[in-house]
Amino acid sequence: LRITFLKQLVESTGPEKILLICTSLEKTLEIEKALKQIINVKVAQFNEKMSLLQRDRNAAWFSEKNGAKLMICSEIGSEGRNFQFANHLVLFDLPLNPELLEQRIGRLDRIGQTRDIQIHIPFIKGSSQEILVTWYSAGIDMFTNNISGLHHIFKKFLPDLKELIEYSLSGKGISYKRLDKFITA
Repeated sequence: LRITFLKQLVESTGPEKILLICTSLEKTLEIEKALKQIINVKVAQFNEKMSLLQRDRNAAWFSEKNGAKLMICSEIGSEGRNFQFANHLVLFDLPLNPELLEQRIGRLDRIGQTRDIQIHIPFIKGSSQEILVTWYSAGIDMFTNNISGLHHIFKKFLPDLKELIEYSLSGKGISYKRLDKFITA
């Protein structure tokens, strides 16, 4: 389902570049493999298993006009490297810490960015990712504003956030009543 979303995004964005960030090396490889089974697209990897030279070469290829259309990064791509020539950011999974999310968004939101950044979050309804999407969008408005004091916000709300996520992972689904209460706190 999320790979189908990614295929549609690749097809609908024309020549525009897409940066995808997810948490792990394994996930980057799985996404590329699944995507290449359903669409012909130039994909660059950027992960911790690669040498610095390989990462530099792939970043350069991604920046070229006729280079890679899609750069798939593990969490290592969420800090340090800038991709302001791209304006589509796919957050394949959201980090628990909003400071890390801010770093991910900051890869595109740099000096030299000439377009609005389009953030895409393919998540499965009823999953723990839905909790994070709801908190980041309705709770602290991370996708449209720069929020100061993220460390303190995270520290304050972490116990309740973990409780909501653990409940959803226990097989009971999301308690939307508790989620709504959490969001309005």
